[in-house]
Amino acid sequence: MEFLLVILVFIITALLVITVGYIVMNRRSQVDNRLAGIRKMSVDASPEDILRMPFTQRVFVPFLNNLGHLLGRVAPQEIRSRVDKRIIHAGKPWNINFFSLSALQVLLGGAFFLFSLYLLRLTQLEGSRMIFMILLLTAIGFFMPYVVVNSKADARQQTIRRALPDMLDLLLVSVEAGLGFDMALKRVSQKMPGPLSEEVRQAQEEIRMGGDRETALRGIVKRSGVNEVSTFISAMIQAEELGSDIASTLRVQSEYMRQKRRQMAEEMAMKAPVKMVFPLMLFIFPALFVVILAPAAINIFRTFAGGF
Repeated sequence: MEFLLVILVFIITALLVITVGYIVMNRRSQVDNRLAGIRKMSVDASPEDILRMPFTQRVFVPFLNNLGHLLGRVAPQEIRSRVDKRIIHAGKPWNINFFSLSALQVLLGGAFFLFSLYLLRLTQLEGSRMIFMILLLTAIGFFMPYVVVNSKADARQQTIRRALPDMLDLLLVSVEAGLGFDMALKRVSQKMPGPLSEEVRQAQEEIRMGGDRETALRGIVKRSGVNEVSTFISAMIQAEELGSDIASTLRVQSEYMRQKRRQMAEEMAMKAPVKMVFPLMLFIFPALFVVILAPAAINIFRTFAGGF
């Protein structure tokens, strides 16, 4: 039995090392990947060049890619499109995609399954508790990568939503000062760091490379997934098509976004008392009851004890 536990610990450690190695090796930028693809198409790699590559890049990354593609073919198209959309909204952290995310889910699910067997060996659980613990830990390991990506997408969208009114104010000031919309957008994206500025710079790079301006601006909406950004981009495209004043459109959008952010702040403030009920009931009220009622309870107990 001890030998089996050693094997299980070794397998869990190996799976975790594979997962971490894949994340580290997969953080290459898209430009590096394209250059590597071009070099691969132009010059065939010799066996000596392949042997010079790191072991993780020769073994771990192809293994996870093949596993992810195999699992991706099994997944329904609706689930795949939904996960791809959330990965794009998260900014493609660690240069991850649907196939690599599926491989990570399977590996972590297997690792947590083996870890649950090891815990059950230590705790001596049996019956329905054992089955529940195995299923719970396996589910945690399987859904953990998607939960991380989803949380990153929500945090990134919230950051974009908060930065949009400030960017509109700076755009309005720049356009009223005499700059064109494209130049004002470039200046503001340079002055304001964050995911919204990164998306704007990417759109400007697509325009500079010869892409359609409307398509590049629509790409910001697709990559961010924020309704406020969609409203702003649609208004600017419509103003350009109709020949309207850009400054007036920016002023209206800035006031609307400010009002929208104020409403969101008021909504969060109204939700705060409801969210505080559970901490109050679980942590603060018991302590207050002990401090306030304990002396009175002691006096009452002493009085009845003395009377009897």
